Amino acid sequence: MKAYTLSLHEQLDQVKGALAAHPLYGRLRTPAALRSFMERHVLCVWDFMWLLKTLQRDLTCVQSPWLPPRDPEAARLINEIVLGEETDVLQPGVYGSHFEWYMSAMQEVGCDLGPITRLLAAVRAGQPVETALRMVDLPSEAQAFARHTMSVLDRLVHVRAAVFFHSREDVIPRMFVQVVHELQGQGLPCATLLAYLQRHIEVDRDSHAPLAARLLCRLYANDRARQREAEEAALAALVARQQLWDAIAARLEPLHVPCCTLPGSMV
Repeated sequence: MKAYTLSLHEQLDQVKGALAAHPLYGRLRTPAALRSFMERHVLCVWDFMWLLKTLQRDLTCVQSPWLPPRDPEAARLINEIVLGEETDVLQPGVYGSHFEWYMSAMQEVGCDLGPITRLLAAVRAGQPVETALRMVDLPSEAQAFARHTMSVLDRLVHVRAAVFFHSREDVIPRMFVQVVHELQGQGLPCATLLAYLQRHIEVDRDSHAPLAARLLCRLYANDRARQREAEEAALAALVARQQLWDAIAARLEPLHVPCCTLPGSMV
């Protein structure tokens, strides 16, 4: 009897399901485990914006002299996502990026901000990202994930849009629901992080994922070969996330037993 081979669409769904049910979330039971997770996950938050901004660059006009975008609807779709991710309403009258929000959450729980701060400073000073990654003391598994994202950035726009939809906007709410459930169940004091996660669950599920899906349909233009190329890249990006989650979960194995408290928590 011939073995059944999963279609590419089925493989995408399978990896998304595995990420939504990953054992990593059940290991976020102590302040030390949460800090370890966030110090690695922060690179995902940063390179998300890099991926998003390359889409905006190619689908709108961000240079001078300005020229009308070739596809105004595609430009509108990506600009709506950028507006929310880069300048969200953090509180009445206060705007900021989701990356800055995440950094605040890291600070609240006592993470070591040194490596990511040094990375940003090196890039701001003109260092190539690859060089900057080698210069700072970021965990190797987080660097590997960022390098995979970097490998996508010179691909065609429909490929990047598929990576953005499938491995970011469509799967992030599924993962973050599980993280929120675990953190609330453990009673860990991390209000800023919980607000960040809940905001992403809401906005990605209800707004950004549908926008990204509509954009992707426009870019595919009913070209099956184009769609397959893009979905293969999206599957590879999902597997890269799975490998990162596996590596973090393995590091958290000895951190299950509560042994310390977060700054400012009750003892």
